[in-house]
Amino acid sequence: MLRSHWRRLAAIVAVVALLLPAAALAADHYKGYPHGDALISPQELKHMIDAKDPNLLILAVANIAEYRVPGHIPGAIRVWRPDYEIPIGPNQPFEGMMLDREAFQAFARKFGVNNNTTLVIYDHQYDATRLWWGFFLYGKVAKVLDGGLQGWKAAGYDTDMLAPSDPQPGNFTASAPRPGITATMADVYKAKDNPQYQLWDDREPDEWTGAVLKKGAFRKGRIPWAHFLSWKEFKKPVAAGEKYTEFKTADESRETIKKFGIDANKTQIFYCQSGVRTTTPIFILYMLGWDPTRTLNYDGSWIEWSYHKDNPVVVEAAEK
Repeated sequence: MLRSHWRRLAAIVAVVALLLPAAALAADHYKGYPHGDALISPQELKHMIDAKDPNLLILAVANIAEYRVPGHIPGAIRVWRPDYEIPIGPNQPFEGMMLDREAFQAFARKFGVNNNTTLVIYDHQYDATRLWWGFFLYGKVAKVLDGGLQGWKAAGYDTDMLAPSDPQPGNFTASAPRPGITATMADVYKAKDNPQYQLWDDREPDEWTGAVLKKGAFRKGRIPWAHFLSWKEFKKPVAAGEKYTEFKTADESRETIKKFGIDANKTQIFYCQSGVRTTTPIFILYMLGWDPTRTLNYDGSWIEWSYHKDNPVVVEAAEK
């Protein structure tokens, strides 16, 4: 009987040993993405919270109303755009630009990020990938919560109303900016007549036509040689009527790439209002395994372009 017991136990151990690599592979290829480990499901995050992972840090990219009123994921620390953007001043006439290396390191340390932190970022619409891109720029690959807060709540998990205690300062060391992933205004001009480039406008249709001027920009319209590609093409609502917070599958994203003719052999430049929505397609292409040095974020985006009066623009909509 004892021998039979040990045989059954050995069989169980063997099955578990076979299943563990498969489970790890499934996590790595979440939703079919080769680099799907950059995206995390609400269930996986809940498991990490329940396991009290000491290296886990959750950042909620949310304004104060979003963070307080619907509540936040337990333990999540609130950050918002001014925390990681260069403030307007004598040497910076417009908003939206990502902090430089030293200032970004100080920001990350202030909110408790260590070099060994397992960092999970979530949002209420499209800001999480912007901060993901900032960490990627300075040498750290974070995880983005699929579905954001909406996905968390749809999974049936509770939220907190009270903010956690201020974190202990972290020791994160930002590397020099990763070369070749940020586009400048000069790079946008390179894309004008160069068949090796594609320039994409990731805003809303009324921004593309010039019907709407969003706060922060100086002129309506679009860059004349850009192609329209809404950031929403790569995401969907968790439930009908909600914002676009859930990422589409890898196969769905590949269909979008095919539909719009995004060419992996060309250098892609993405712009929006301030380099935020651009990071949705950039994040998708990263997870699909594209070369990050061929998927550039025009950090200044429309705000910078519209600030400089000599830059050409196209306006389709009648002025209002």
